Amino acid sequence: MKKRVLLVHYSAPSVLGGVEQVMAAHALGLRAAGWDVAIAAGSGGVPRALHGVRLVRIAALSSRDRAVLRDFNALARGELRPDHRAMVARIERALRPHVRRADRVVVHNAFTLHKNPALTEALEQLALELPGRFVAWTHDLAWTDDQYAAQRHPGEPWDRYARAIPGVRYVAVSDERARQLAELTGLAREEIAVVPNGIDLVALLRLSRTGSALAARLGLLEADPLLLLPARLTRRKRIEAAIDATAALRSRGLAAALVVTGTPGPHNPANAGYARELAARAGDGVFLLHALGVRAPYRVVADLFALADALVLPSANEGFGIPLLEAGLQRVPIVCSDLPALRAVAGDAATYVSPTATGEAIADAIVQRLARDGAAGLRRTAKAHAWPRIVRDCVLPILEEK
Repeated sequence: MKKRVLLVHYSAPSVLGGVEQVMAAHALGLRAAGWDVAIAAGSGGVPRALHGVRLVRIAALSSRDRAVLRDFNALARGELRPDHRAMVARIERALRPHVRRADRVVVHNAFTLHKNPALTEALEQLALELPGRFVAWTHDLAWTDDQYAAQRHPGEPWDRYARAIPGVRYVAVSDERARQLAELTGLAREEIAVVPNGIDLVALLRLSRTGSALAARLGLLEADPLLLLPARLTRRKRIEAAIDATAALRSRGLAAALVVTGTPGPHNPANAGYARELAARAGDGVFLLHALGVRAPYRVVADLFALADALVLPSANEGFGIPLLEAGLQRVPIVCSDLPALRAVAGDAATYVSPTATGEAIADAIVQRLARDGAAGLRRTAKAHAWPRIVRDCVLPILEEK
């Protein structure tokens, strides 16, 4: 039986906003992991990409609902309206069947941000009634933000935003938010999980459907670093040296991977034997697309450049060096043989190794180049924040806690 999760926020993912987009990514990832996903919100809808995710529309959950705004404005002045309790009761009744149906209820911001005070109170009552079911996903904190200082008043319901609710699992999106949450509520810092936000790598890098599927199949988003060698399988390319460099990096504890895109050169019968040698030599993390039966048209090679952390070209001789231009256009660091033709193309932009360099020497050059390239480091950090990885490694473990 599928596990059920209810995601709660003021508005659904069709509304343009940071929290809404995080919630959409969570919903997409959880659906892919086999969860039954529903979103409870006061406004907005579910985009086509979230087909299969149910929307529970309750107008009073919105921060822009007319009655909610009246209540918010009164509380901001320090006044508790007579109809506040009735609003809490209405929201609680509307949410109760959906909360009871869910194995986990993930509340985005509403426990710590005062944009709909009646919703916060209703959620707290349900959370106290069902300990262990609720997760407070904390993006923002009202009472640590100076812009809301004048809207904070002593007593209830204002104090609700400065305390932790027993039986609720607290998650923050950064170490800084976790620190602030601990200081505000008195929770022990170690009781607050940190789950960072992610990015849609496929969209940002404009990967083709084929390239994206190949990256998922080979686990290329997990590689660190991901090395690319777009070359024919001919001996002068010294592909075995790149394979040895990958093995050396992995022996140092790195999750290195190498993708070699080419096929055996068509004009020398000996190249077929070389391809077999490479296939026999390739170890963990080495992907010879030809040996895998994967055709790599230029569009897919472009996708691999977009994903790569470094271009590795350990050739014994070259007449020009088109891959260096392609790497330059994508701002991919280059480690290549010190050959006149390659220097003429890359100049000071590349890191050079001897045309007879061993795998260990090439590995050293890769490590040194990436260590001094701040942009490359940020790029690798960004890839580690791809949404599928964040959901798998961070979000799911929280929801599956006993």
